[in-house]
Amino acid sequence: MAFGDEMRRLMTERGVGLRALAKQVPCDSGYLSKVANGHRHPSADMAAKLDELLDAGGGLATLQGTPHAPVLDGGLDAELFELAARAGTSRLPDGVLDLLDGIVDRLSRDYPTVAPEVLSERGKTYLTNVLRLLDGRVSLTEHRELLVRAGWLAVLLSCTLFDAGDKVSAELVRRTARRLGEQAGHGEILAWSWEIAAWFALVERDYDDVVAYSEAGLRHAGATNAAVQLTLQAGRGYARMGDRRAVDTLKAGRAILDRLPRPDHPEHHFVFDHGKYEFYCSTIYTMLGRDDAAEEHAVEVIARCRHADGSVRWPMRYAMANLDLGLVAGRRGELDRAVRHGRAALQPARRSGDLLPRATELYGRLEQGFPRERRVAEFGEQIHAARQALPSGGGGG
Repeated sequence: MAFGDEMRRLMTERGVGLRALAKQVPCDSGYLSKVANGHRHPSADMAAKLDELLDAGGGLATLQGTPHAPVLDGGLDAELFELAARAGTSRLPDGVLDLLDGIVDRLSRDYPTVAPEVLSERGKTYLTNVLRLLDGRVSLTEHRELLVRAGWLAVLLSCTLFDAGDKVSAELVRRTARRLGEQAGHGEILAWSWEIAAWFALVERDYDDVVAYSEAGLRHAGATNAAVQLTLQAGRGYARMGDRRAVDTLKAGRAILDRLPRPDHPEHHFVFDHGKYEFYCSTIYTMLGRDDAAEEHAVEVIARCRHADGSVRWPMRYAMANLDLGLVAGRRGELDRAVRHGRAALQPARRSGDLLPRATELYGRLEQGFPRERRVAEFGEQIHAARQALPSGGGGG
């Protein structure tokens, strides 16, 4: 937990406003805002004073050296948002759109590793600010540009909310993203809104809808990263139905991917890199029951997920590839390997919204094949504990 995150949580819990708190410190409210949002680090004395005023019992002060993960490499000037929102002029202040581009890029690149609760909180804040700007007096061109930035924030926020277990809010925000994409006339945002719908349907086991939503998104996607993911998302739907068209989607998705430039930042959630393609191959072949091909691709995914020092670069891909290997091992009757890979899948703290449903699928198969086996029961307890730890207190299928 970062100092700014905990400070804002305590302020909300205690019903204390920023200006009132600044008067008690005392300090400038603008500076305190930067501390709360992670753009300034408080001194030890200020941290202790804030701990006292917020009745944190020492817990806040101990976080004084824990920085908030930056949204932008150079920090965020929150006052620029305030200036733009209050301006009431016919144009935005210089730099606002560039600032928003940086925010969207940073949040999207943080997606693979930063906790979904943290990203959701940031995404809500920035989306709210952009919607405020849309209510102001801006030119038609600026209005459209703001719609585009709001659309990107909304599709990302929908994903992080789903990962955090808040399915209802995730769907509401996804529909908002679709409307923003429609208003902006932005095909790729529309395409991603449909891709997210297909992902949700996959988790809910509505496999016909997975294909239908993917095809709806492809009508807007063009030759983009979204088109690759939509194609392979349809492949997962086909694979779940035992339809060999899943293999055709792998070929079609690879053909689109090969026409796209290699991304400078493959960690960006809305770009598709060749490592992600291996990940989809692993999952689709596992769903089809083609175990040798699934194992080959899953092993490659796990190898690519690790840094030289053994740390995990792509925790969500690492987890899902381990589940693929666990399912393959379970079908082969290899209980030790199946449980080992299942437990490895639950190790990363950063989890995708479809991890627990697939882990539960593995547990069900093992329970059926190895009834009354203690290791299987312990794996089931681990899944239950992970589900209960979600902020919503459940979810995950």
